[in-house]
Amino acid sequence: MGRITSGDARLSREEIISIPLRSAARLVGVSEQRLLNWSRIHLLSPHVRRQISERNTVRLYSFSDVLSLLVVRELLNQKLTTPQINRVIKFLQDEGHERPLSTFKFAVLGNEIFFQYPDGLWQGSKRASQIVIHQVLDLRPLREEIYQSIENPRSADAQGKLERRRKVQGSKRVFEDTRVPVDAVIRYINNGTPESTILKVFPSLSKADIRLAKAEAKLAAV
Repeated sequence: MGRITSGDARLSREEIISIPLRSAARLVGVSEQRLLNWSRIHLLSPHVRRQISERNTVRLYSFSDVLSLLVVRELLNQKLTTPQINRVIKFLQDEGHERPLSTFKFAVLGNEIFFQYPDGLWQGSKRASQIVIHQVLDLRPLREEIYQSIENPRSADAQGKLERRRKVQGSKRVFEDTRVPVDAVIRYINNGTPESTILKVFPSLSKADIRLAKAEAKLAAV
């Protein structure tokens, strides 16, 4: 019921997926600072290291990391506290489970959290015989949420908006959550390039972005 197994057809794809802090925060629905705090207190840290230059190494979140972040989000939504979740993670890690949040089934009863071993036994602060598990956190929709985010990386709120980001395209104006400068799209528009062609050239853009670029082109022409 949501437990990831080695027979999953998507496993090989999941192994190569990695996303930066900004994208992970947007997907989980928390601030980048909150993810940094979770890493600082050893709740969840990104496991992928990428050497992009001799002096620059970045940390990225693997598929398993992001899935674990979504599990934490769901557990917090069920009124558990960060220390409660951290204690469970630490206990399972001490038992030899490197990333328990993406491999175990979890359930919540009141303010108690329970996890299920592969053999079906539940464990928590109460004995399993004292409880009946009605709701188990299903990982399948959380995994689909990750795939949908990767296939459609920009939120609807980001489309049709511009921003400037330090060290991105020389701090030129780009479409929000992309590296595409608005000036680059305006050049296509001024050359009479059809909208469908522009969207093929810049697949991360949407029709709302093209409408904005056309409005910018008109302003520049005045």
